[in-house]
Amino acid sequence: MQLFLLTVLLGAILTILVSGNNLSVSVGTVVGARIIRRWTGVLIGIVGYVSGLLLEGESLRYAATALLPHSYYFISIALLISITAFIIATLLRAPLSLTMVLVGSVIGISIHAGRIPDQGLLLLIVAMWIISPILSIAISYLSNKVLIKNPPKDIWKTAISMKGLLVVASFFTSFTLGANTLGFILNLLGGGSVVLTVMVVGIVIGSVFLSKGVIKRVGEEMYSMRYSSATISLLSSAILVEVATILGVPLSNSQTLSASVVGSGLSYSFKAINMRPFLLIVATWIISTFLGFFLGYII
Repeated sequence: MQLFLLTVLLGAILTILVSGNNLSVSVGTVVGARIIRRWTGVLIGIVGYVSGLLLEGESLRYAATALLPHSYYFISIALLISITAFIIATLLRAPLSLTMVLVGSVIGISIHAGRIPDQGLLLLIVAMWIISPILSIAISYLSNKVLIKNPPKDIWKTAISMKGLLVVASFFTSFTLGANTLGFILNLLGGGSVVLTVMVVGIVIGSVFLSKGVIKRVGEEMYSMRYSSATISLLSSAILVEVATILGVPLSNSQTLSASVVGSGLSYSFKAINMRPFLLIVATWIISTFLGFFLGYII
């Protein structure tokens, strides 16, 4: 019982951290484009997170159980590794991929415990992690090129429509993050009403108190998004994560969104995008996966 309570507590802490750190993925662009205020973005993020978790969170059940034996001891170690990585990322105000560090740690723990995870699932995860950012860049780049070559006749009317669509896209992105990333945590913890309630509370706390720095980095520092570019970036990213959720594959929203933002920037001019924040994010993808695996294996 004590180990269960400890695991739930660690799950709550991780939910708080990932909700705040990853709010930039869903609403950072729309806030950076100054279409809505930060607090409106926070509300959209919370509602999206909770809706996705409730409606599609169970889609990640097999992935969670196949990658790690359902042992509260093993789960608590994986969560503790992820929490440590996330605290560091939060202090640096860098969006860290929870999915990659958590999946890396659970695989390392499973192998250390003498259990080889489902190899077919592992291959599918690796394939999605490689293909999805590439598709995000390609879709965003080509879509923006089409819009550049075929500009709207009524610019003001189109801008108003794009604002509304961008808000919808932000909600959809929050929804997919709740379904996939937070759904993966829910199923690692074993699910149930107690765990779900604790996670919802964690979502609210993290979104309200820990989101300011990362929203600014992704929303304002990376790229000054046009309405059309921001909409394309969010939609292409969210659709890919939704597909991954349907397939039961954990996929990082920060991967797909960051890649789609780069695609948008490249469609105009290489100089239009500040690559330093993006390169920092890419570095965290690589480091978090291998660090999670290494720590999970040796602990």
